[in-house]
Amino acid sequence: MHDPLYGDVHARIRQSFLLGLARQPVTTPPSLTGLLPQGYDPALALLALAGQRQRFAGAPPLRVDAVPDAARRLHQDPRPILPPQARRALNRLAGSVEKALAGSVMPLALRRIGAAGFRVHPFDLPELTRHIKSDAENQGLAERAYLALIASDADEDAAKGLFFERIAADNWTTFPKAQRRAFVAGVRRANPAEGRALIEGVWKTEPAPVRAALLEALAVGLGADDKPFLEKLAGDRADSVKQAALGLLARMPATEGFAQRLAEAARCIQPAGRGVGRVMAAFGMGGERAVTFALPVDKSKSQEAQAARDRLFVGLPLDALAKAVGVTPDEIVAALPRDEEHVLSLLLDTALADSDTATVQRIVGARLLASQALPGHVVMPLAIKARLPLGPDVAARLLRAPAWAKAVGDLPGLTPPTAQKDDGRLIFMATLMPHQAMPSFIESLAPLPLAMTRAPKDFADLILALPA
Repeated sequence: MHDPLYGDVHARIRQSFLLGLARQPVTTPPSLTGLLPQGYDPALALLALAGQRQRFAGAPPLRVDAVPDAARRLHQDPRPILPPQARRALNRLAGSVEKALAGSVMPLALRRIGAAGFRVHPFDLPELTRHIKSDAENQGLAERAYLALIASDADEDAAKGLFFERIAADNWTTFPKAQRRAFVAGVRRANPAEGRALIEGVWKTEPAPVRAALLEALAVGLGADDKPFLEKLAGDRADSVKQAALGLLARMPATEGFAQRLAEAARCIQPAGRGVGRVMAAFGMGGERAVTFALPVDKSKSQEAQAARDRLFVGLPLDALAKAVGVTPDEIVAALPRDEEHVLSLLLDTALADSDTATVQRIVGARLLASQALPGHVVMPLAIKARLPLGPDVAARLLRAPAWAKAVGDLPGLTPPTAQKDDGRLIFMATLMPHQAMPSFIESLAPLPLAMTRAPKDFADLILALPA
């Protein structure tokens, strides 16, 4: 059938009447020349024809864009969605936690959700995007797919890792660099040579940022067999890669340089007592510490002291240091003075680089148990680096410790009644509590006002709503 008001003509006539004939006069289309009366204004006739056409032909069909592959992959994530009760607790936590602390607390909450085998509800992904981005190693298929959906065209890394549900040796190169680094580190925990072979197989084809990230994974299971590969990197075209390789060579066990550095670091830590006195000191029952700590330089010379800390303790494993001194790792952690938090941080960084979760939890637990006070600036950095909760026994001892009772009792006096805010000690202590310790933790908050405990209780509700 001949249609004199085909699509574009009809659209232009409608637009003229919608905008107003004074702004956009209507003209007779060529297809209607000779069909309309001559010498008359065609506006009314065109209005009638346009109306009749729309009545019988109907509105033009809407153009439906194809569903992006990332959107399909988002809903193919096999992990169950967070249960409704846990989801409500997560949403409450997002609103109750202090804005200054949310950037550190929310990723820890998402990590606990992932560790329990769940994923957040798709409707909650927009609000949690910045927290999901900050912890690339904790991203599942749904999170990766959503980030790919909202990523700009320039962000090539965001579109990676959508073809496979889980990373494996036959697909690991398709994932973002943070997950590739974590995967190689996991392989090296079981077989260092196999992990190094994965890196060597793709080394020449990867850009500098990826090479540097993959090189970090060699810290796990670092040994003499890695030395030839690392020595070749002295001529790498990227300075960041060369420096990372030199750092790994400096911390490599069973080398002369490492042995000398370990011996010098061990001389900073000396046993303060023997026999019964030392055992009592180790349990906090004596008047002195089990060991003492002293740098080989004057602490008043801050720059020299900081350089000595970095030179001696960067990349130094806690277990190796304890063995060289002849004491337990917990005794070393307890012996570090309050002004040596940087040394503690270096020991934690080494354990994190080695993906040694047990040592990380040991350091955090021993440090908290040895602390005389637990203000926010002490608990916060330890909880952030711990990432996962303490063991049930350590958490129970910590909640019974006088330092925690003092921390809870002193908190109301730190802020005026009109500004009842947590300085971080409550919410970050909550992030360290395992499922079994959460009821006792909530009970310990009873003396505090509700406004001060809302966020830690919301975090506790989230954990209790997940499987133990």
